[in-house]
Amino acid sequence: MIEGLYLSTFFDIGPLKNLLDIRLRHDHGAALWELDNGTLRLRRYWEFERISGLKQHSRALYDQNQARHLLQHLLAEEDADLRDVVEIWGTPGIETSTNYQRTFGSAYAFHGMAHLMTALFCQNPAPLTEPMVAMSLDAGPDCLFEPDAYDRHYYPGCVIDERGLRMFPCESPGRLWSYASKKFGLREGTLMALASASDDDAELDLTVFDRQPLLDLSARRAAADIVDTIDSHVRSYRRTGRSAATPGAGPLTPAELHVSAVMQLIARLSLRIVRRNLDLAETEYGADLAASRLALAGGFALNCPTNSQLLQDVPFTGYQIPPCTSDSGIALGTGLAAFYPQLRSGAISTAFDTAYYGQGPGDLAEELDQVSDLVDNIEPISADGVAELLAREGIIAWVNGTAEIGPRALGNRSLLADPRSLEVKNRLNQIKQRQWWRPVAPLVLDQDGPDYFRDYRHSPYMLLNFHTTAHAQATVPGVLHLDHSARAQSVSARTNPDLARVLHSFKRQTGVSILGNTSLNDADEPIINRLSEAVHFAAGKGIRSLVANATTLITLHDNTNHYAGPRPRQRRFFETPAGADTSAVVRELNPHDLDQRELTYFYDNPALFGTTDIRIADDAKDVRSRTEAYLRENPGALDRR
Repeated sequence: MIEGLYLSTFFDIGPLKNLLDIRLRHDHGAALWELDNGTLRLRRYWEFERISGLKQHSRALYDQNQARHLLQHLLAEEDADLRDVVEIWGTPGIETSTNYQRTFGSAYAFHGMAHLMTALFCQNPAPLTEPMVAMSLDAGPDCLFEPDAYDRHYYPGCVIDERGLRMFPCESPGRLWSYASKKFGLREGTLMALASASDDDAELDLTVFDRQPLLDLSARRAAADIVDTIDSHVRSYRRTGRSAATPGAGPLTPAELHVSAVMQLIARLSLRIVRRNLDLAETEYGADLAASRLALAGGFALNCPTNSQLLQDVPFTGYQIPPCTSDSGIALGTGLAAFYPQLRSGAISTAFDTAYYGQGPGDLAEELDQVSDLVDNIEPISADGVAELLAREGIIAWVNGTAEIGPRALGNRSLLADPRSLEVKNRLNQIKQRQWWRPVAPLVLDQDGPDYFRDYRHSPYMLLNFHTTAHAQATVPGVLHLDHSARAQSVSARTNPDLARVLHSFKRQTGVSILGNTSLNDADEPIINRLSEAVHFAAGKGIRSLVANATTLITLHDNTNHYAGPRPRQRRFFETPAGADTSAVVRELNPHDLDQRELTYFYDNPALFGTTDIRIADDAKDVRSRTEAYLRENPGALDRR
């Protein structure tokens, strides 16, 4: 491949999709790569939600001009230009080549292959040289990479050993959690927390679901049947469960207790499904699990209890899960897929072993000038000073260097907290408008992990769950789940030197080498990117101190009485262009008034609709009829919110 800059992308383009909010992909993003003298470097990774402020950004760009304008703006931050880019991949309408898909054939949806690429190359510059079992586990693909995506296997897995790389079809529990999220109106992460928030005993023989494999398009119907069956069972079961008691907070409501019982069963079934994949890899594909690393990606790999249980049950030699394991990593995986032939042959090499590829916080002076009315004082601060501040104030905002990517790898856009107090945990949940039972994660000095967590192993991206020691339960109650487990993030001088210095100082001052760590954002808001956004948020929530770039203490006014929600971000890049006659565009492109669900079904099934033109009355009628039939079989499947 030619040396230079490359863009791999994951978003959507189209006037009608932009105007009527038709969502075919979520977690849009783009990756900037630089190939130089045989070394491939990820220069920057942009998650659009952090730019737009739209959580799990799914809004299509209006047209190619708007897409190019956005990419040009992002490249300018890197002193680059679209004219410098050799190729663009991943998004129809703006990509310059689709060769990146051809390496992998047509058996598997490319969406799943992109996930698999991130699993293979995360924290591993040479994944093809050691035994490995890798799995892509999410809810399902999108149709924009190839029109027949839904006719392919959804979830690719592979075994790597001396015989090379061999693919196998996985089952994924991801669709169970996606359906449950819609059914109960709660995000998957909230459902995961609820699953460990009670000790309900609604037993059920999970083997009855073994006849409903979750492999491909049929997974949608199977998942609905399974979740509805479990829900009905829990409703009919006389429960004796109760929620864990937490000082200063009430028990779970009856509705929360019910969902908790359902999700406990789904969590156990999910583990059973993933184990079936490992059994298949071992018995049919000859994998030696005890001699292999485990690699996971896809949205389901955010499920910490399942990840941890797999590593406890099977003596893998190690594991790797990318920080952007959800669809937030598809743009990354698309780029890795494009370079895969050269990576496989050894012609080029790459290394991806950190999460800090996001945007910077902006120029400090310029950012603070935008929110000067919220700032009391600015002064230097040391790591010792930050530790003293945490012990004194309990909670601070922390904005440091380039942002982390993905939803779990925090440390540069965080609320840091004293973990020794349940009151601090409750205050954090109030600040973020979360339920009282939502956990706060611990940052722990890697060298001290075994003091706090049983069966501890290095966990750089908060993707493992650990049972805690008696010492942890006595000293750091503010970072424990209700079942006394914790989703830890390991910190060392190599992974995040600034945080490591603060942790060492906090340990010297308090004897505790853990800090509370939760994302820097309000409810239903993406993680904050810019310093001005962080100041606005922190002052509005009554947080007195913000530390910028590990060296600058910004003391804030209390602006709680005037806080009206998150500060607007750079949404202008995603809005309908000024001057566009939106009504005329909608009339022209959708003259027969197909509704949002009908349009979603139409755009989401290009193989089904082929040359259908919704501007023609009979074609629009056909789309309407087919959508109605689909929704009779799959109610709620097109409600993408």
